[in-house]
Amino acid sequence: MTQPITIRHLNFAYPGQSPLFTNCQLDIDSRWKLGLLGRNGRGKTTLMKILLNQLPYQGQVVS
Repeated sequence: MTQPITIRHLNFAYPGQSPLFTNCQLDIDSRWKLGLLGRNGRGKTTLMKILLNQLPYQGQVVS
């Protein structure tokens, strides 16, 4: 059985920089095949590191 990934009130900023995520809300069905597209420095790798619990963040990520 697959579990959804739920993100609630996610806030994250690297020290001394503008926030990458502010009060982010996201529901991802783990059966989906997804790709993240965006320009450099927009937070794609940071989001993956947050989902893998490799970076400290504020909010809730449940998988």
